[in-house]
Amino acid sequence: MPENKNEQDSQGIEFYQRFLSGNNDAFAELVALFEDEFYRFINGIVRDHHETKHIIHDAFVHLASDGKRFKGKSSIKTYLFAIGKNIALQHVKRRGREQNLTHEIITKILSDGSETPDSILERKENGRKIHQAIQELRENYRVVLTLLYFEDRSYIEVGQIINKDVNQVRVLAHRAKAALKKKLENSGVTHV
Repeated sequence: MPENKNEQDSQGIEFYQRFLSGNNDAFAELVALFEDEFYRFINGIVRDHHETKHIIHDAFVHLASDGKRFKGKSSIKTYLFAIGKNIALQHVKRRGREQNLTHEIITKILSDGSETPDSILERKENGRKIHQAIQELRENYRVVLTLLYFEDRSYIEVGQIINKDVNQVRVLAHRAKAALKKKLENSGVTHV
């Protein structure tokens, strides 16, 4: 496994180029390189293990069968995540289900790093309200927050995945955090 994101991106491009040159084993290496992170990302959207596996399979099939569309303007990982996100969101819309963020993501988004034992206890007591507030957020807000705070993607990468420029991603992230905070305040949650 690569030591950092740049190394992972370099390996991803190398594996993909080898695959496009006819080396099918390179595609298996590409799958192994991104599979765990990709699973967490897609499962964060659809919240169903079996559906996540199907979506991941579909995304990798799409990547393998449509190699001419990748222009190298982003990392292969960002391109793959964009494909997966689109498939997953189509799936969520078809099912009519809302996606959730985990409690850890909420803590990461809203925490100022000064948690005390009392604030941890209060956060746990407010867990149900936090979960409800996340479910009520607009879909694009949940996706942006997931990518930025759970997947630790940059604003540029998020923009490539959701087809927005960096400034639009910043505005969307700001609005998503504000909407989440407002929902939490309306439900009586003052500290997370």
